[in-house]
Amino acid sequence: MKKTIVLTLLFLALLPASGQIAIESFRLLETDLTAITNGTQETDQNGDVAALIKVVTTQKDFTFDGGMLGIVRTIVKPGEYWVYVPRKLQRISIAHPELGILRDYYFPLSIEGGRTYELRLTSSRVKTIVEEDAGGGFLSLTVAPTNAVVYVDDALQALDADGTLSLFLLYGEHTWRVEAPGYRPQSGKVEFVTEETKEITVTLMEISRSAITFVTDMADAEIWVNNRQQGVGKWTGELNAGNYIVETRKAGHRSQRTTISVADGEERTVTLDAPVPMVGRLRTESKPSGADVFLGENRLGRTPGIFSDLLIGSHTLTFRKEGYLEQTADVTIEEGKIAPVSVTLERDPQAVAEEEAAKQQKKEEEAAKQQAREEDKARKNADKQERAAREAEARQAAKDSSTKDADTSARLLRKTSFYVDAHFGLGSPMAAGASLGAYLGGFNIEGFYDVAMGSGRNVTWYKEDSNGAYQSVTMTYNPASILGGYIGYGISVGNRLRLTPRLGAGVLAINGTGAASQKTFIFSGSASLKAEFAVSKLLSLYVAPAYNIPLQRGATAEQLQGSVTEFSKWNSGISARIGLSLNF
Repeated sequence: MKKTIVLTLLFLALLPASGQIAIESFRLLETDLTAITNGTQETDQNGDVAALIKVVTTQKDFTFDGGMLGIVRTIVKPGEYWVYVPRKLQRISIAHPELGILRDYYFPLSIEGGRTYELRLTSSRVKTIVEEDAGGGFLSLTVAPTNAVVYVDDALQALDADGTLSLFLLYGEHTWRVEAPGYRPQSGKVEFVTEETKEITVTLMEISRSAITFVTDMADAEIWVNNRQQGVGKWTGELNAGNYIVETRKAGHRSQRTTISVADGEERTVTLDAPVPMVGRLRTESKPSGADVFLGENRLGRTPGIFSDLLIGSHTLTFRKEGYLEQTADVTIEEGKIAPVSVTLERDPQAVAEEEAAKQQKKEEEAAKQQAREEDKARKNADKQERAAREAEARQAAKDSSTKDADTSARLLRKTSFYVDAHFGLGSPMAAGASLGAYLGGFNIEGFYDVAMGSGRNVTWYKEDSNGAYQSVTMTYNPASILGGYIGYGISVGNRLRLTPRLGAGVLAINGTGAASQKTFIFSGSASLKAEFAVSKLLSLYVAPAYNIPLQRGATAEQLQGSVTEFSKWNSGISARIGLSLNF
């Protein structure tokens, strides 16, 4: 028997207008990892993982516009478009040559990188087929579990309470997909060429969740999984099989990111790289200098100073110096840069009052000592007068003896002579050298040159290079030589001893060696008493203790004095020379 089929095609082709394109639904696909899977992952122009929007539609020739942020990439797939977009995209426009334009659709969810979303499109184009016969068959699905979600030809279908579905489908090939949280999805195809009912039973297999522990060496680092914070320092939880983006984050640190693949029923511990500190440097100055610098409770050092390895971000510095009020300053540290901070400290009123009280107390103590000295002097004068008569004869005898000794001394240490000597100097620094001098009727003049024997001292300087960065330079400073002279007057005591009180001055030369040579000096005044003992007319031994007072230092020596304690002792304080003289 011949069957007659009447096929009528009716197209209701409406005029193009923006109302012909509409959004049916928009949602996040929680278990879809397409956006972070190798081969289907894309990155935006900033190098970040892009989000993926799967646009479900049976129409073709759609174009998409993301505004200023743009579209990363569009791929045409069967029954849908894959549109990759930058994270934080807020809206999208969709255009079609026949259906018109849907402008500025604002997403109801925040678009995050590495996540997959679904957007379903509907249009006003309608295709109606009227056939004399059924034109298709029935698909009968029985699904377990009953809370599963069923898609036929990518369209969501409603299951009955008992997990069954009966759906009429036109002739041709159709696709079905069954999904449920915690279960492995299944899909397949079915084709109708005759009027028939095809029954399919789908039982989803439950996914074995994996017990995964993420741990990092930094105890306070945050652990993020797929852009959600899960723990701090350590996190243990259950994950479905799949790929995950795992990050460690901490303020002031550079985050570390990795992709982890998780298999069914897996139990393991994954050690994550700790966030890398982002640091900068700080240059501090204060008036007056020498203030202690604190960052929180951590003491960095004293001003002036350059401090390294400080975490980026906003910080509050505290400056403290005895006798001055504490002062704070806010500073922002940037990676790879030096942040300058300068403060002026104010005197503490209480400290000023204490200093004035101390000065007054010292003044009163000095007055009491002066009165005691005057009383002691009066007693001594009385004793002196009492002894005067008894000592007259002794003084006369001593005078006769002194005259005799002076005559003898004149023969060994002449009032007019020239001499050269070699000597060894005790003090800071130690030295060895020679002198050339003369006695002219008792008046003494002498010049000397010494080679210093003191050990060097290392000092670290901070110098600014051509890029404006400060580099540390270590230099070694050594005492080099001492050049100076004395004037005085010799007094003979006995036949072999001569005492010569003298005043003089000397310059200590200091050489610096290291990355760049640098020289400086210390100029000091000196008061000395030379005690000379004659061995013969030509040869004599002497010792000359002295007290040195620095009068002027070179600019570098002035800085060195405040940096290294040893520099303040050079060419200063008590010293002595021991030598051997040749008299002519």
